[in-house]
Amino acid sequence: MGAEIRTNKKVKEWLFDPQNRLPVLLTCFLSLLVLFLVLFWNSPEGQRWLAQWQSYRHALQVQVQLAQALRYDPPMGTPLAHFIVKASKEFVVPSAPFLLLIVLGSCEGCGEKVVKDWAETLGNWETWRKENISGVLVLREGAEKVKKMVAEKGWQVTVIGDRKGKIAKALNACFLPRAYGFANGKLVWLQREPKMGVVGVLEEFLKVVKGEQGAAQVLNSWSAEMREKVWSKTVVGPTKGGVKR
Repeated sequence: MGAEIRTNKKVKEWLFDPQNRLPVLLTCFLSLLVLFLVLFWNSPEGQRWLAQWQSYRHALQVQVQLAQALRYDPPMGTPLAHFIVKASKEFVVPSAPFLLLIVLGSCEGCGEKVVKDWAETLGNWETWRKENISGVLVLREGAEKVKKMVAEKGWQVTVIGDRKGKIAKALNACFLPRAYGFANGKLVWLQREPKMGVVGVLEEFLKVVKGEQGAAQVLNSWSAEMREKVWSKTVVGPTKGGVKR
C-alpha cells in the first residue's frame, strides 16, 4: 500500500513538473487528434468530404494534362489540306467559305448519339447552307463502313473515315469530340475545352467567322428554322387516315 502511494506521488510530481508539462499536453493533443481523424474518416460526412477532395484532385490533374496536351495544337492559319490529304486521298475539300470539322471516335456504343447529333445538326438545316457553312465529321472507322453508314442513315454531311487516327493525330485531337473551324481553307479556331456541346461549339466558331452580332443572328435564324419545323410537324402531319389538322 505504501509503495503504491509513493508511486502515485512520483507520477503526480512528474506530471506537474513544468519541464514535463509541454510533452504531456502535446501527447494528449496528438492522441485526441488521431482519434478524431479515425472517427471522422469512418463517418458519412468524412467519406463525403474525402470523395469531394479526390474529385477535386482528379479534376486538377486532368486540367494540367489538358494544358500540356494543348501545347501541341496546330498553329492558326494551317491549311485544311495539311490535315486531310495524306490521310484520305478520296476526300474532296468542300467549297464553302466556312467549314466546321468535328473529330469523333467510333460511331458505335456510347459515341453513336454524339455522331448522330452532329450529323443531323450540320446536315439537316438550311441555315448553315445560307450562311455558307459546311460540316465534316471524322470518324474512327474504315472508309467502307463510313460509306455504308452514310447511305443507310441518309446523312447530308461529309463524313470521312480515319481508322488509323492519322487525321486526329495531325489535328491533336486530345479529347473527343473536338471541333476545328476553317475559313477559306485555313484554320481560324479550335475547341480548347471538352464537353462544350453542339450549341457551344457552333456559337464560339460563329463568333470568330461572323463576329458576336453575326453569330447571334445566325443562331436566331437556326432557332427560328427549328421552331418552324416543329410547328409544321405539329399542325400538319401525315397520318394513316389522311392529313392531320
